Amino acid sequence: MLQKPDRSASQNILPFAASVYQVRLALIQEQLAERKLAGVLLFDPENTFWLTGYQTIGYFTFQTIFVPLEGQPVVISRTVNRSLALAHGVFEEFVAINDTEDPVDVLANYISKAVPQSKPIGIETGAWYLTVRDYQRLSRMVPSALEEWSGFFGPLRMVKTDDEIDRMRHAARAAEAGLAAAIDAVAVGSTDNDVAAAMFAANIAAGSEYLGHPPLVVAGETTALCFAMWRRREIQQDDVVLLEAAGCVDRYHAMLSRPVIAGKPKPEHIDASDALQEVLETAISCIKPGIASSEVDQACREALSRKGLEEYFRHRSAYGIGIGFPPNWSEGHIYSIRPNDPMILQPNMTFHVIPTLFLDSFGMCFSESVRVTETGCETLTNFERRLFVKE
Repeated sequence: MLQKPDRSASQNILPFAASVYQVRLALIQEQLAERKLAGVLLFDPENTFWLTGYQTIGYFTFQTIFVPLEGQPVVISRTVNRSLALAHGVFEEFVAINDTEDPVDVLANYISKAVPQSKPIGIETGAWYLTVRDYQRLSRMVPSALEEWSGFFGPLRMVKTDDEIDRMRHAARAAEAGLAAAIDAVAVGSTDNDVAAAMFAANIAAGSEYLGHPPLVVAGETTALCFAMWRRREIQQDDVVLLEAAGCVDRYHAMLSRPVIAGKPKPEHIDASDALQEVLETAISCIKPGIASSEVDQACREALSRKGLEEYFRHRSAYGIGIGFPPNWSEGHIYSIRPNDPMILQPNMTFHVIPTLFLDSFGMCFSESVRVTETGCETLTNFERRLFVKE
């Protein structure tokens, strides 16, 4: 069933001015014209948000945005998502999928009527939320040829506008509040759940929305396991507690990490802390416009190599940040600072610089969110950079 927006009743809840989204829409429609496409189907919630400002958790069920060569985008989604979608005021139509209908049937029917048969359309095949099954069925059901659409949004999202940077600065304040509360909550006999609860409460109270990824709160030997999470573990004497906090404002994120010792640091704790702080400071001093991603990464690895710890550094030095929806707050699939990457850094690129060591009996991390400036690097997060000790 086709439904048109009630403009008089719609509530504009866009993060930025409507004119921003009209400019962005013009960019994508210019690309459609160049490729002689009648439109494109978008399935990635981050790209949809960048283009339209449409924010929803409803993408966990079938949802797509059709961007035509001319005119405003159209939402094809479950009926329950109609009011929120049209409240943004940027969509021409809402095509409802009832819970008793097959969503691919509804989409195919709409495309068959809306697009001339001689015209191909693009489809965002790299999105997590377009399954192989649905793509194959759709390609058989529509008269239009489907052409892969990928790589267009990445370059546009890498370099942030001043308004986007402003949101990330606000997110950084929420991340700092969450980290401070989590450090205060660390105590022998408390659980990692207690610490996570303190972090979340302060983070939300400071203005953060729901995060694109859970923060990291983990204690003891489990810190040596990448992406382990809190799980009702009791903090023991002299445990390392790994803390990674984040904030989110209008879907734009900032993150930072600091380690805590619940007791007395051991020599290996101090050595790891000193090494990671040096790597972090090396990255911040190297980041500037015109330098290659691989050069920054190499400088970080050389700093760890001098300490004899390079084998415990098993990932990229930094990943891109900005828009994030669960299950991810990273733009690392678009751009990162990593080995052998020729990408040249540009002003207003934003990164989470995250040197981390996963040793045999513990893990540790120091990190900051940063912005590439016209001449160097700005740290968006601002928090004392040291190994915190809770006797």
